Amino acid sequence: MQPKQSQISTLSSRSPAAMRKLALALFISTLSAQGVADTFETDSTQQRQWLAGEHHAHTHWSVKWDKSTSPWSPIKGGDSEHSYLDNAQAAQKYGLSWLVNTDHGGPEHSKLLDNKAYPELLAARESVPAVHQFFGIELDVPAGEHATVMMPINSDEREVLVNFQRDYSIREYRNKTRNRNNVEHMQKGIAYLASQAEKPIIIKNHPSRQATGLNEWARVTPEKLMTWHQTDPEVFIGMVGTPGHQAARGARGSYFKYGTFRGADQMTAVVGGVWDHILGNGMRFWITSSADSHTHTSVGGRDFWPGEYNKTYVYARNEPADIMDGLRHGRSFIVFGDLISGLNAELTDGNTNQQSNNSASLGETLVVSSDKDKLSLKLELKLSEGKNANGDMPVLNRIDVITGAVDPAIANEPNANSTTQVIQRIDQSQWQVKDNTIALTIDIPREHQNGYLRLRGTSTDILEPTRQQGNQSPWQDLWFYSNPIFWHQQ
Repeated sequence: MQPKQSQISTLSSRSPAAMRKLALALFISTLSAQGVADTFETDSTQQRQWLAGEHHAHTHWSVKWDKSTSPWSPIKGGDSEHSYLDNAQAAQKYGLSWLVNTDHGGPEHSKLLDNKAYPELLAARESVPAVHQFFGIELDVPAGEHATVMMPINSDEREVLVNFQRDYSIREYRNKTRNRNNVEHMQKGIAYLASQAEKPIIIKNHPSRQATGLNEWARVTPEKLMTWHQTDPEVFIGMVGTPGHQAARGARGSYFKYGTFRGADQMTAVVGGVWDHILGNGMRFWITSSADSHTHTSVGGRDFWPGEYNKTYVYARNEPADIMDGLRHGRSFIVFGDLISGLNAELTDGNTNQQSNNSASLGETLVVSSDKDKLSLKLELKLSEGKNANGDMPVLNRIDVITGAVDPAIANEPNANSTTQVIQRIDQSQWQVKDNTIALTIDIPREHQNGYLRLRGTSTDILEPTRQQGNQSPWQDLWFYSNPIFWHQQ
């Protein structure tokens, strides 16, 4: 259901805490009306598989501008020399099934998108048909830096995206503001995408890149993220948890003001931090990973090719619509350096009745009764089957199980969720590997009436990701993060 203009105005006028309480109430009432554990079709799940992809890669249509001319003229290759075909071939080489090229703008960049980039995309689709190549941009967000816009593959993709960049990018005109550099204008853009027959997706890129300290935000704040998400949760689905530029020397992720936490954005990395605050408010707000590739590290750049180091895995049928559905509904996890290649997680209420089908996987919600004081988590982690792009055989050292409450009181905790904690740390001594797979069953104490569970793993012996400074070796510091499973009391 798309938001009306009156709804946008109402959202904008509410306090952040009020908006979060409203979202939680709406979520709970929706669950009660549905009476089911998940919100998407599951009759075709046997055909689904883990498909790796990339949603943030630049091409030579991320141009610089010759300001000596009037109007300014584009300099092709100014911010990346990669072609659409280069990125598609790299994606195929590094095991990706889907790819979104995302060039950013400048004065009337929408015309380049229409006349230059889109025809090149069509040619790359013909040349590399094994990779689903989505039409996209990196939006210069009103009041919010950058975000991926990912279009469904259909007959409207060209017109809708060109119009969207023209009407909502803050850099489309020489006068950057032009009454559009504000939260409300971004809400209008989200509403425009929500009005399409097939909704596009927006993912906030590198959310804390301009932060100057822990919880010291610049243009991107948790309140803005939640406001845009609430405008239409099926369009503005989440944020990048592990950003690109992982080969950047001296500042992994190119977070120069306040570094990443072992390669992860602080909003995701800090247990009980911003992401847990958003989840604790009941929002289905997902994380992804991206390469943000401009120039490869081998020729002096700070980037890896699509799929070379960062991967976002989506559980989906090998078709564009279901890949977008998987992203939209959180059937996904993110990983560095091919540490794992599959993550099947099933949360149940421990019912041994063979007739019971009460279970939930990543992105889903388990409905439980009040008499259940513990839950059961079945895990299957598929390990890497060979060496990664650095020539290493990655080794998973530990799995962390993290839980937190979904509760209206969390709206009053600024950027935090005090209920979130690591409840178990599982190391190599506690599992066996069979057929390249780790299988575990874990008891989960049910400390909260409504809550969520998410997973994290690493190749290191570091207990918690810490902020890094100086030169770092990303290949020796591998992590994965899953999207959550929720539970809700009947």
